[in-house]
Amino acid sequence: MKKFFISLVILFSIHSLYAQSATVVTEILNSEKATFGQLCYIVAVHEGLVRDSASYTDAIDVLFQKGQIPSYAYEDAYVPYANLAYLYAKIFKVKGGLMFRIFHGAPRYAFKQLKYDGIISENALPDSLVSGQKLLDIYTACMIKYSDFKLSAE
Repeated sequence: MKKFFISLVILFSIHSLYAQSATVVTEILNSEKATFGQLCYIVAVHEGLVRDSASYTDAIDVLFQKGQIPSYAYEDAYVPYANLAYLYAKIFKVKGGLMFRIFHGAPRYAFKQLKYDGIISENALPDSLVSGQKLLDIYTACMIKYSDFKLSAE
């Protein structure tokens, strides 16, 4: 049952990542620790800021220039839950609670909001590193929760 669920999540993750390269998605899925470059790639392609053939560095550059990320980071830096939550909350336009709105979706409050919404597990810590599969699982969960993406048998 677990393999079926994981296969289903991976299928929807790949589908929801639009036309992104299968090689990149496979690379992300196989990563024990997701990198900032991989996260920025997903965000930049989702936002339509780069093509699916872009590099991780291109994605980081574009997000930095557009003000989507507050500071430039190396593509090989590992991603903690708080940073992942921050970027996903921005691209899915999460409304959030009072503190989230006051601090303009700061990573700490973005993490708490996604945790409250059931997107991130209750036992996750903000500075824990995320695997590639978890990065895509959370992306899919955000797509389902915060967008008009529907799972149906039709």
